[in-house]
Amino acid sequence: MSLKNRTGIMGKYGYARVSTSRQQTDNQVTDLLKEGVPEAQIVTETVSGATAWKSRPALKRLVRRLQAGDTLTVVKLDRLGRNALDVLTLIDVLKKREISVRILNLGIDTAGAGGKLFLLLLAGFAEFERNIIRERVLSGLETAKAKGIRLGRKPTLTEEDIAQARRLKAQGLSTREVAKLLHVSKMTAWRAMNS
Repeated sequence: MSLKNRTGIMGKYGYARVSTSRQQTDNQVTDLLKEGVPEAQIVTETVSGATAWKSRPALKRLVRRLQAGDTLTVVKLDRLGRNALDVLTLIDVLKKREISVRILNLGIDTAGAGGKLFLLLLAGFAEFERNIIRERVLSGLETAKAKGIRLGRKPTLTEEDIAQARRLKAQGLSTREVAKLLHVSKMTAWRAMNS
């Protein structure tokens, strides 16, 4: 059962996206019009599909405009994005606000039973994507360590600075005085003095 928005009329909205200015949204707009989306309620944008939905100005404005009972229609899933996790996040935000998403080439409407199955599958792909990213990061860290590359933030103090901090401590200087001489925070000075 679909809900009506605050105005009492369910709104049909469309989103069309291309990645470069050499491409056109004309075919997508035509398909959206055929599906009954009013031309005035079709938003087009030129932005990479790798860009998160919250970083796309036109899509972000459209999402804010949508109300409970409205439907957002796209020609293909990849128009919403290429990152499964980002697309799932967007669809989840809309679902919580009682806004359905239609994906024409898949014949999916998230308001129906098929849409629920689709969301479960998309969540599975998003989890798979997260795991692959995690594995790549861990593999990259292991490779860097094996090559002797120091990971993390560059040290504030050199080995010479640390040795100097220890000498200054032995001479009876306070942490505050050492920090001032080395131009670092008291905590950094304390760590150097006590390492």
